[in-house]
Amino acid sequence: MYAQQTSCNCAVVLEKLIKKVETEYPGFTVKTRERFPYEELTQNLISKARNTDDRACEKILKMYTDFFRDPHLWVGSNGSPFSSNSGGTSESIAFDIRDFQDKVKMTKDALEGVWSTEGYKIGIKKVSENEYTGFIINAKSTLWRVGDIKFKLFQDGSFEYALLDRSKKNGHYSIYREGILFLDAVGVALVKEVPLPLVSVAQQEEKLKEIAGFYFKKLSAKTSILKLPSFEYQYLNEIEELLSRNSANIENSENLIIDLRGNPGGTTDAYQKLLPYISGKYIRNTGAEFLATQTYINNLLAYKNSLDKNASTERIDKQIDKLKENLGSFVNFTDTGKPIYIEQVDPVAKSPRNIVVLADKATGSSAEYFLFIAKQSKKVKLLGKPSYGALDYGNAYLVDFGCPGYQVFMPTYRAMRLPDYPIDNIGIQPDVYVDSSVKDWVEFAVRYLEE
Repeated sequence: MYAQQTSCNCAVVLEKLIKKVETEYPGFTVKTRERFPYEELTQNLISKARNTDDRACEKILKMYTDFFRDPHLWVGSNGSPFSSNSGGTSESIAFDIRDFQDKVKMTKDALEGVWSTEGYKIGIKKVSENEYTGFIINAKSTLWRVGDIKFKLFQDGSFEYALLDRSKKNGHYSIYREGILFLDAVGVALVKEVPLPLVSVAQQEEKLKEIAGFYFKKLSAKTSILKLPSFEYQYLNEIEELLSRNSANIENSENLIIDLRGNPGGTTDAYQKLLPYISGKYIRNTGAEFLATQTYINNLLAYKNSLDKNASTERIDKQIDKLKENLGSFVNFTDTGKPIYIEQVDPVAKSPRNIVVLADKATGSSAEYFLFIAKQSKKVKLLGKPSYGALDYGNAYLVDFGCPGYQVFMPTYRAMRLPDYPIDNIGIQPDVYVDSSVKDWVEFAVRYLEE
């Protein structure tokens, strides 16, 4: 599991990571303009790395990449980032399963009971007026034992969830009459087993699909909703089929809600067929400058080799040639080289009159760029909370940096709207802020559109 078992000790790993970031991270020069804080940090970490164990080394490496405050820059192992709380302690609760099931069998409490989700069976018990505890009854993973506390639910609708490494993640939960509990920030949906909810299995499955899946649905005579929980590559066909299947319904909806809550981004290709419904004739896109490195060239070559043998590679070949000619410098792939470029859009003949886009703190990366585009339309309003804030440096790749088992996730470009319009760690701001008193965002959006 630990790459330190290789010939790279912590000092060597840190040295190679520093070299990789200093030579290939597009934001390095800007973010180390004040040299003293950076040099003080690196010297301190180098000193610590000379004599440290595996767990402490993970934290040292993470402290280095955290300095840059870039959501698209992290160091990790086995494809996952290191956690600042790596090696956290476990909490547990003593219980008798039969006694617990007997007590909750007839409960009227919506949260207390036995719940299941992929890989886990979990008991939820009320421990005070303001808190419920979710504990392991059964788990496929050997990292969890019976009685370990997996999460805590609080009266104000928030939760604290323990990840595999015992680090904690916070978010908000929703409870549905179909016997479904959804934890938003971790994307976990639990189904109640004891006591059984008073709905059919079909109703429950439909609600699960609605919460976690891609769907289009009529909410009223005037308003419809389109749920897109991800723009990742593996969902491209599903998104395109969903839009194609419901094109007439979208066109004939007076109001459309596009729900992007929890959408982590992925590829801008995912929403191209949605643009004719929301945009005017033109979109002002911000340009990007790519740092020409051999690593990025290698990544493009690997992508080229993965394409179908009949696919055209003319565009990617030109990009590779331009990068080779400008190693160590920034390259703009557009013909004009300007910080913005105009994209022409052919609007559909008929489209919704009013559009609301729902976004929250978990809406990130390319999903944020959709928000950036959507806000240019006169008929679109963004409702929710500020988005994640990961859009200044992008097109990130997971790459090796010389020590087996370790990888760094690192962007390849910087946005040309910088420094005038930063988004990282700030987010895209909503037109209408949805405060914590609003429990049902969709209902709130329907009222906003129709009242």
